[in-house]
Amino acid sequence: MALDPAPTTFERLRILAAIESAGTIAGAARSLGYTPSAVSQHLAALERESGAALAERSNRGVELTDAGRRLAARATDLLDEVRNAFDELTTSRALPLLRVAAFPTAISAMLLPLREQLAAALRLTIVHAEPGDALRLVLDREVDAALTDGLIDVGASQTEGLHRSLVRVEPIVLVGASSRRARSLADCAAAPWVLGGASSRTGQATRRLCREAGFEPDVIAETEDHHVTFEVVRSTGAVSVLPDLALANLPPDIRAFRRLDLGLDRRIELVTRRPLAPNPAIRSLTTALESA
Repeated sequence: MALDPAPTTFERLRILAAIESAGTIAGAARSLGYTPSAVSQHLAALERESGAALAERSNRGVELTDAGRRLAARATDLLDEVRNAFDELTTSRALPLLRVAAFPTAISAMLLPLREQLAAALRLTIVHAEPGDALRLVLDREVDAALTDGLIDVGASQTEGLHRSLVRVEPIVLVGASSRRARSLADCAAAPWVLGGASSRTGQATRRLCREAGFEPDVIAETEDHHVTFEVVRSTGAVSVLPDLALANLPPDIRAFRRLDLGLDRRIELVTRRPLAPNPAIRSLTTALESA
């Protein structure tokens, strides 16, 4: 008995996933090495094969229809499954390449020390991105995984397709000038503060703790960059809070009050697309991070 012909080609599904990620025909073409005309032709063929309108074109670009988004999601899963199959054949091809996005302190304190350890299992490419941007890179298939601080959400409908592995829990620590003494938050009531702004969960949680201690913090600078925080503390005598990773190279004139437990922690998670979770390279990286 003759089999029915395949409904489409794998390459057309890859093109559809690229269109969703790029948002434009031209952007998808650049990412895949095609001409825009070729991408449009493949999209038109895929619409004929599926019998559904998959995209709506406008002056702003291309927006997938509900049917297009559903098919693109399945296409993304298939691409990851094929990636897994090839990465398991380590004896027949070069080591798998793993692109991982991470924020600066995670790069310096977690990923860079593991490069040599992982060299026999994979080729690691590190992409600098803050947690929210890193998650979007994972969803857009621009990276394979991301180290995030576990506080960033990009919408429940999108995170359903993500797999998260907890690799580290680190305390949030009070910091100040080396000459300062502080046994409690109340001892810092008269000090100027450096905290994250309205979008910073750590900054908002610290403000709440200060209010519970009986004072409103005098915030003279808002930042989540620990280098900027160190400069403000050094020049003004301010106090702040920072995650433990940011204290790896603490300046000599700034101290961390580690004995003062603020009750605040940060979860460091390795996030990948769900179909990639069993990938051997992802597993190797996860195991190395958890062990470290």
